Amino acid sequence: MLLGLSFICAIGALPPPAIAADAAISKQNPGAQVVDFSIRAQSLAAALTDFAEQSGFKFAYDAQLTRGLSSEGLSGRMSGLQALRKLLTGTGLTFRFTGPQIITIEKSADTNGTRVLGPVRVEGAGSTGIAGMNGSTDATATEGSKSYTSSALGIASKTPQSMRETPQSVSVITQQRMRDQNLNDFNSMMNQATGVSIVTNNSSVDPVYYSRGFVVNRIQIDGGPPLRTGSTYYPQIDMAMFDHVEILRGADGLFNGYGDPGGVVNLTRKRPLDHSQVTVEGQSGSWSNYRAVIDGTAPLGFDGRLRGRAVMSYEDRDFFYDIANENHTLAYGILEMDVTPDTLASVGVNFTKQDSIPFQNGLPRYDNGDDMKLPRGTCLCFEWNRWSIDTKDAFAQLEQHFGTNWSAKLNLTRTEQVNHRKYGFLISRVNPVGNQGSYVNGNMYDYFSLQTLLDFTLNGAIDLFGHRQELVVGTNYAKNSMDGYTNYPSLFSANVPIDPLHFDPKNPAYAEPATPHFSTHYLTYYTTQRVSYANVRLTPFTPLHLITGVRYSSYDSVTSSDSYDPRTGVTQRSPLSAWTGHNVSWPPTYSMVYDVTKTLSAYASYTDIYVSSAYDLQESGSPVEPVTGSNVEAGLKFEGLGGRLNGSIAGYRIEQKHYPVLLGYGPYTSTNGQLPDGIHRCCYSSGNRVNLSQGFDAEVSGELTRGWQASAGYTFNENVTKGSDAYARNYTGPLKPLVSLSPKHMLKLWSSYQFQGGEYLRRVNVGGGVNSQTKSYVSGSNCVAYNYGTDANGNPTATCKQATPFDFTQGFYAVFSARVAYQIDSRWNAALNINNVADRVYYQTVGQTTVGNWYGEPRNYMLTLRGRF
Repeated sequence: MLLGLSFICAIGALPPPAIAADAAISKQNPGAQVVDFSIRAQSLAAALTDFAEQSGFKFAYDAQLTRGLSSEGLSGRMSGLQALRKLLTGTGLTFRFTGPQIITIEKSADTNGTRVLGPVRVEGAGSTGIAGMNGSTDATATEGSKSYTSSALGIASKTPQSMRETPQSVSVITQQRMRDQNLNDFNSMMNQATGVSIVTNNSSVDPVYYSRGFVVNRIQIDGGPPLRTGSTYYPQIDMAMFDHVEILRGADGLFNGYGDPGGVVNLTRKRPLDHSQVTVEGQSGSWSNYRAVIDGTAPLGFDGRLRGRAVMSYEDRDFFYDIANENHTLAYGILEMDVTPDTLASVGVNFTKQDSIPFQNGLPRYDNGDDMKLPRGTCLCFEWNRWSIDTKDAFAQLEQHFGTNWSAKLNLTRTEQVNHRKYGFLISRVNPVGNQGSYVNGNMYDYFSLQTLLDFTLNGAIDLFGHRQELVVGTNYAKNSMDGYTNYPSLFSANVPIDPLHFDPKNPAYAEPATPHFSTHYLTYYTTQRVSYANVRLTPFTPLHLITGVRYSSYDSVTSSDSYDPRTGVTQRSPLSAWTGHNVSWPPTYSMVYDVTKTLSAYASYTDIYVSSAYDLQESGSPVEPVTGSNVEAGLKFEGLGGRLNGSIAGYRIEQKHYPVLLGYGPYTSTNGQLPDGIHRCCYSSGNRVNLSQGFDAEVSGELTRGWQASAGYTFNENVTKGSDAYARNYTGPLKPLVSLSPKHMLKLWSSYQFQGGEYLRRVNVGGGVNSQTKSYVSGSNCVAYNYGTDANGNPTATCKQATPFDFTQGFYAVFSARVAYQIDSRWNAALNINNVADRVYYQTVGQTTVGNWYGEPRNYMLTLRGRF
């Protein structure tokens, strides 16, 4: 079925030319239905926006056509064709279908000086046309679509392509899904992404994301070079400023320089719209969770060629565990201008400020691995804990079209983050006899990150051998300067004992320690990555598309630091240290897409993996070899209902070689393996270690029937490692899990239904979903008794005399959620979300016996009131 499911022709009410057109459209859309429209009197552009939201169609037209025109609105149950004709009557405009999902507005023909609404033309039926939604210039925008899928993504191609044309596993979380599921921050959004598991290691503020057994640590914004995360930059991202999110699973080394196998996330900013629109949102939820958002956009001048948009949000929340809280503020603004009919320029800024009392390190276990069964509300943290993150972004984009087949895009982003944290936490396992063994520790850091990201892309197409051949070439540059990054020694000079079962955060023994003298202060610390790439998509004959690309990348780092020795009171400056690496992707990336039918494609792809490990040194002092490997994938992709429904199934195999393995610290390194130059670490070996990950995903998203949206993703993954193992030399034992916290089976499902009949029933929307996964576990041993001595140089040594093994598991769990919403009138909507409906008690992350065990959220509620004007 094609996308025009909602349109049925009212033949008797139409003039003869329209009857023929409607018959043609109806013939292509045999399941079409009439729609209950409610569109108030307003500007024509705004009325068309309401029409698109209520009918599910997309518009493509020059904003100048509707400038100064108004609409009296309409109300009632009628076909979409009837409604659109009524809206355009007397405006001098007509429309035509340029695809099953796309409507183009244009000027009407003149007949004896009187403008009439001409016949509807249908072009490219069955094709997947691409046009911006809701008056946005972004071809991938999803705002206003009311859909759980998108007709176009740009994450794997640098140009808008449908999911069916993309030869890798990609997902999209649309604006509608973010609203329906209350995905207000980056963490909640990633928790709903197909194939992604979340591990909360050290802090409630800093989770780790895994895909296919590997860490996802690269984030793009508007398709630019990836931000460097996980060192001094933390993605505390408010989703209010983003239209949608695109997620690629597996390696993406062609456009991003180094092909880490976990994947990459692309956040697409909201752009200004061609009409005035203001949305307001207020939320109140469990554990004193309050949030407010205002989002306004409008044409600002030059006959609508200059447009603007501003988004502001404020959130204040506590958590289900004691003491911890979080306060978050966002301000975002963007200006966009049609400099010429072929030139689009935009500039913008955003500022986020987050202040929190974090829960650090999570809960401990007994030293034999047994669960202490602490209440879910337990937080072993202190009121003086603090973690502030201030982020400032400034960006500019320039898009230039050359005719109909060629375009260029320049994307520049400058991101600055200042990050201060000071906190105390419990460390060490607990002896079940007397609950002794744990003590309080504390850390303090000052982080600074200034990232400059530049990306230039030229893409186009030529007709050759009777087919369209496409080319993308480009270059990008990313520099991350961390000058000023400072760390401090432990805040507690002596071990202060703590009993987790009788924890009192106000105990004077746990009072905030004074700020110590720094340990290391980085005077110079920056990394630079440069990438050039070329990618071609060849069509030798109609069903077959061959894609190949080559990449050159270079990476370098420069550092110098001051180190303070508290024993002597002397500050020592390290010499300037630098290292560099470069790589050409060879063999090149390549893939094949074969159009089995107009809606079904088969594909296969290969992408290389390359990550420099020059900062990890062998015992000889030379760097270990780079991490290399391959990402091989094959699958099927389906596109139905004219692009309103997408489905895929893919099998993959990832092989990562030469991953650096810690053999032990050298006598000339600090206790964390850091050399005096502040960046190189010792002592490592790439040995014969190989990380393997294989499995398959299946995903479907979009409209199943009229009013029924769904997103479902299933993932099966097996990951193992063999060869050299951490802290061991020449390990050749059985295969071990690469990440035992990554589940083998994972299912994420969310669905909503908009009732269709009756004056009041059609205002009701209900939804529900489940996140479920099989077991995750941790095993190992704890040393409970030591042999103490000295080495040949008189230095103290300690070897384990008695060890206690442990093995603990979080078994299968399923967490259900539900939602009910009611459209109060044409402007206001109210919704209630309930998460963990059954109040399932489970560990979202199991860590070690010492730290890292985190309960999942208990049952909680969120009430939302949203208005659009």
